[in-house]
Amino acid sequence: MAGERKSRGRQKFLSLAIVSEEDVPGNIIREVWLEEVCQGFVSPSEANKSYYRTLLEKLWPVGHGIPGPRVKEDELREAIEGFRRKQYSGSKPYKPYVDVFRRLRELQGEEGVTGIGREGKTYQLVSLSLSKKRIPRIKLSDTDWQQILEKYQHRCPVCSRSEPEVRFQQDHKIPRIRGGSNEFTNLQPLCDECNNFKSTSCRGCQLECEKCSWAFPEHFAPLRLSSDNISKLRQSAANTNSNPHDLLNQIVDDFFQIQSAEAEE
Repeated sequence: MAGERKSRGRQKFLSLAIVSEEDVPGNIIREVWLEEVCQGFVSPSEANKSYYRTLLEKLWPVGHGIPGPRVKEDELREAIEGFRRKQYSGSKPYKPYVDVFRRLRELQGEEGVTGIGREGKTYQLVSLSLSKKRIPRIKLSDTDWQQILEKYQHRCPVCSRSEPEVRFQQDHKIPRIRGGSNEFTNLQPLCDECNNFKSTSCRGCQLECEKCSWAFPEHFAPLRLSSDNISKLRQSAANTNSNPHDLLNQIVDDFFQIQSAEAEE
């Protein structure tokens, strides 16, 4: 009823579509679809599940077709605030909710509601299609995170920079959407910059994660030469009319051949 679920890589929001006032693909019943989708949320937070439902109900109002109406950011924010105010019973002054659009990104990402479109500050439920959900992200304790940092000697395994020069992100080596787990062996501390580059590289990628230099930089990341050695290598290659990559491999091969010969003596 809720539509076919497909495996996917990291995905952007869809483009907006022409609004349908009444028609719904497959004659799916709004209340049935909402109930099925909301029962399948993987988030461990009951509050977040309520926010997801509130957002979906706003994106697909009663009596409307699909693609649904185009909804502005302020309207989505007001929907969440209205829900929260009804639930609020504390004695302290009420504070507006600041993570509305983080919840919307999770709904489209972790929860697999990939039919959400976005252009600028306008959103729309373009289709009722769903995709495979991600394994819920866990919050590491300070002790666990310190163990991972120590494993990587408090350095980003891609660029080798450390704090305070950079700030670390808790990165899943194999992304959760590709089946990556929350086990320590699948976590690494990437700096903000490398984490952003990895996220971009993972988007839509279908290559094997196990052989990826972003996922396993300790095994597959390119080795770095000093700028002085790079200059010498290129000059030597130019002088001998050879390829600098071939020359570098020949130098490395010669080095290990010498080591092997010395070990046999």
